[in-house]
Amino acid sequence: MTVSLGCEAGSFLEGEGLEGRRRGIEARIRSLAVAAALPANTSGLEALDSPSVLGWSGVELDDQRALYAATEAAIAVVADRILPAPLLAARRVNLALERIQAATCLVDVLRALPSELAWAGNFDRVLFSRVEGSSWSPETWFTTQPGAPEDKAFGEFVHGATFTLASGSIEAEIVRRRVTALVCDAADETRTFAPLLSVAHCESYVIAPVVSGDSVVGLLHADATASGRALVEADRVTIRAFGDGIGLVIERLALLEALEEQRRQIHAALARAELVVDQLCDAPVVLTGEAPAPVVRRDSGGGAPADGLTSREREVFALLISGATNPEIADRLTVSETTVKSHVKHILRKMRVSNRAEAIAKHLRSNDRFGVAS
Repeated sequence: MTVSLGCEAGSFLEGEGLEGRRRGIEARIRSLAVAAALPANTSGLEALDSPSVLGWSGVELDDQRALYAATEAAIAVVADRILPAPLLAARRVNLALERIQAATCLVDVLRALPSELAWAGNFDRVLFSRVEGSSWSPETWFTTQPGAPEDKAFGEFVHGATFTLASGSIEAEIVRRRVTALVCDAADETRTFAPLLSVAHCESYVIAPVVSGDSVVGLLHADATASGRALVEADRVTIRAFGDGIGLVIERLALLEALEEQRRQIHAALARAELVVDQLCDAPVVLTGEAPAPVVRRDSGGGAPADGLTSREREVFALLISGATNPEIADRLTVSETTVKSHVKHILRKMRVSNRAEAIAKHLRSNDRFGVAS
């Protein structure tokens, strides 16, 4: 691994004493570990406290050239010990997923997903696509070189597009088998999606599914074409770990949305129950038994329109026929106007009419057809 601390060789020959310079170099190496997102207790960092391991042992303090050579050796040792690629990638995947988990909606997750994977896996270009039925549709993507002509063409090609999961294609196999793929020589691979590759101009890339619950909901494509880095097996492992994590994040958001819907339904049910209780509370207390309802004679033509009404609805209906308004009915029955409106609504529904006028007209017609016994 090649590691650069961003300083010139001559800078070690200037400044304070050699011991101070040595401490400065150690501080730079430690900052390199921090930049690599490694925790302080990572195995290998203890090398910074051991001059013999770092290569400082036996170096004469007045030999500045030997000091510089020892510095290079120290950097190489630390790079080999604390910055192996798999460890760095795994740590970065975890940090990227932690940041994505802070999102509260799916839109934010999909917006951040490509750039986070590019950072975690050191990729130059990342594409996330939705999978629905037998097709996949590019949703969001990220590139380290947005101004490059090939990346502009790539963005135009995938924007708003939908592709079929053709039988035998790599994408179809990944969705069916839920596995990842590393394509090392895209030009010679017959199962690749040729139209996309002709625009992307990549020689190697990795693909992984995003699984949420029991379904594949997305696909991840990533490459490092801009930097010229050839992808290896470790890149396939990285994108698989990231895809698995994203699937869990999406599943979590889906669960939260389901719980929120349940909460809304419960609140609506409680509101309806509260309305019923209010109506009961507004109803007057009857201390004496009610007189029996009048007996209505029926013929083969059917019952009177007022049949099926409760005693309170009959009272409201009688006042309604007399021409009383809702406030007047509420005042007469000592109930709220809201309760009166509710009773009127029930009366109209039971009489199968749409307004008061139709209810009164139907009642008048029924008087001509039905007789009321005393």
